[in-house]
Amino acid sequence: MFRRHFILSALVIPAFPTIVLGSGRKILVAYYSWYDNTFQEQIRPSDIDATTSASLQAPGQVTIAARWIGEATAAQVFPILAKEPYPVNYDECLDQAIDEKTRKYRPALSSRQLFPEFDFLFLGFPNWSYTLPMAVCSFLEMLPTKGKIIAPFCVHGTGGLARTSAELRRCARNAKILPTLSINRDDLAHSEQTVKEWALYALKQPF
Repeated sequence: MFRRHFILSALVIPAFPTIVLGSGRKILVAYYSWYDNTFQEQIRPSDIDATTSASLQAPGQVTIAARWIGEATAAQVFPILAKEPYPVNYDECLDQAIDEKTRKYRPALSSRQLFPEFDFLFLGFPNWSYTLPMAVCSFLEMLPTKGKIIAPFCVHGTGGLARTSAELRRCARNAKILPTLSINRDDLAHSEQTVKEWALYALKQPF
């Protein structure tokens, strides 16, 4: 039922589960996408690198998965937006991502963003230079995560999850973090049902 690129850390997920969403949980879907964090008006066809997981093709690969989860769970979906956009050029963006990772830099987030309260967070991100985008760490570290449940999902290429899960645990030490849904970019177009099944299954996990 599940393609081999969907790694669920030994979880066995049954057929599409039936659950009651009115369980009192405050659910939020937040995601980071390069497309939402760059100068979209400057994107040219030559800037769209189909070999990278953080694609500049609209609306963005992580965005697509996040919207599916929002549809399945009736949750609000919010992009994580850095205050300063990242370069459109892939190599320049990669250099900046590596520099931020090396310095453990935390980019400021857009002051326009207000996130509602939540106790269950679906958190989406690409594999950026083998770890989380540092803006995701900014997001996690500004929120009270104690007692929260985080269900991560990552869209990636051949690098897989790399160190994203380890970095996530460092940035949200007090949260209960479920196994990450690992989505290979090559499978994304055919994975809507799988992503929605995973989201509904994740919501069944106890506090």
